[in-house]
Amino acid sequence: MGNETMSKLFVNGRIYQDAVHRVENLLVKGDRVAAFNVNPSEHKDAEEIDLKGNALYPGFCDSHVHLVEAGVAFSGADLSGKNTPAEIIKGVKQAIGNHPEDEPFFGAAFSLKNYDEDWTVKNLQDLDSATGDRIVLLVDDLGHNLIVNSAAMKQAGITADTEVPAGGRIVTNCDNQPTGMLREEAMTLAGYPLLPLFTDDMIQNDVLGFMNTWAAMGYTGIVDLMGAPIGPIQHAEMCRKMERQGVLPLRVNYNHTFFGLEDLEDGLKEMGNDTDLVRFVGNKLFVDGAYAGGQAWTTWENEHGDHGLHTVSGDDSMGKNQNIYRIVERLEELGLNCHYHVQGDLALDLILCALEAAAAKTDGLRCVHTLIHLAFPRPDQIQRIVRFNGKVVTTVEPAFWVAEEGLDRYYGPKNESSYPVKQLIEAGIPTGISTDFFVSPEELSAPTKIMNIAMLGNGSGRNPLTMQDVICGLTQGSAATTGKGDVGTLFPGMKADMVRFERDLYTLDPADFTENNPTVLETWISGQRVIKNGKS
Repeated sequence: MGNETMSKLFVNGRIYQDAVHRVENLLVKGDRVAAFNVNPSEHKDAEEIDLKGNALYPGFCDSHVHLVEAGVAFSGADLSGKNTPAEIIKGVKQAIGNHPEDEPFFGAAFSLKNYDEDWTVKNLQDLDSATGDRIVLLVDDLGHNLIVNSAAMKQAGITADTEVPAGGRIVTNCDNQPTGMLREEAMTLAGYPLLPLFTDDMIQNDVLGFMNTWAAMGYTGIVDLMGAPIGPIQHAEMCRKMERQGVLPLRVNYNHTFFGLEDLEDGLKEMGNDTDLVRFVGNKLFVDGAYAGGQAWTTWENEHGDHGLHTVSGDDSMGKNQNIYRIVERLEELGLNCHYHVQGDLALDLILCALEAAAAKTDGLRCVHTLIHLAFPRPDQIQRIVRFNGKVVTTVEPAFWVAEEGLDRYYGPKNESSYPVKQLIEAGIPTGISTDFFVSPEELSAPTKIMNIAMLGNGSGRNPLTMQDVICGLTQGSAATTGKGDVGTLFPGMKADMVRFERDLYTLDPADFTENNPTVLETWISGQRVIKNGKS
């Protein structure tokens, strides 16, 4: 971004201050919106930005994404479409020869039907033959399952007898030999000791590549979780460095992933370091497992004859460290906002009870608590969220309606009505819209593609969204998940984060939206142009 300081007057376009209100012109001074519908003759010193009939909206924010994690995970190999052990190993073989020999290797986005059975000790031996003594980690497309080679297990000290964190599993064969498959929170056994090997210098170019892609799609901001079941993936200082270099193309709001009371307070270390573009949101916690892995924690029995998995409990039965009541109470005491990975209705029951208990102690919640995904919220649970009066918000992924088709093998006919986004919005709950890339693939991540999916609907129990719903979700709804009050609209005093499209989004038929149509012409962050004609 440049160092433009003079006022700017945006004219001659369809200018939206939010998802509803349109104005004739918009005056920006410095990094903020100063006024609207001004008399241009009174602002002759302002640079006039002629929109030439195009449409200008508040900047769009992807309120749940893993671009920093993607920079790490794809630094070695893109394993998308590799759905068998043989294909995975072949993909690693093809990529590892071009990877620096003195660096660990990470590949991402493979998929297996059965993570407990499809990867065997024999597959581990074949992987070892291809990788030798080099440390290799391979994460699946859900981000909830990890294959490590023997060198990585040795470096991390993982054996069949290693104590497994709550909600995790080290997969072994009938002779109790580890296969190299680590599921859910067991991924942290490799993540904590091995993730630090992937330095800022090793991943920055890949991370910046993903961020430039998101900026070109029309996003001016992201909420980057900077963590996953594998553990925290904290590279906030790398983002601040890119900001200082003038190459950061997005406003980066980031989280600290933690797994219980013992590491909850590590998030405090991130406070007080905010810059204009890189800002700490709060903590992130997993309550249950991956929906697309059949692990949503539900009151009802799924097609595999169980209720999914959970990583916390409502008492000390899993230890004080995993007691969600203690966790929420401590978050509130410290003033740490939190995002919760919640898929099943039983998981949602537990977190709502903990939030209600905390609110009762202090006459209301102090922090912002964001519920992520919400595959199976019940109507009564939606009304319980409403009663928090905006202190409990959500972020959802309409693209999951497409990305997670075919999961009736886990959830039967209930899969057709999962992710009831419209019901959350109609209840008046602040609801952000996000991608959860790389769970949802890049081709479904553009705001315009999300609009296409959301407004057409997909599944017998899913109600289509309106354009107003989607724009509100990408702006005010996503801003609500950050805990910041200076983005999401273009009213006076707000940060001048904006996206310019060639056409007014309200004038198109839902079927006409694609990942490239209509075209993003520009993005502006803090009153400065970042993207023009798809380029930074």
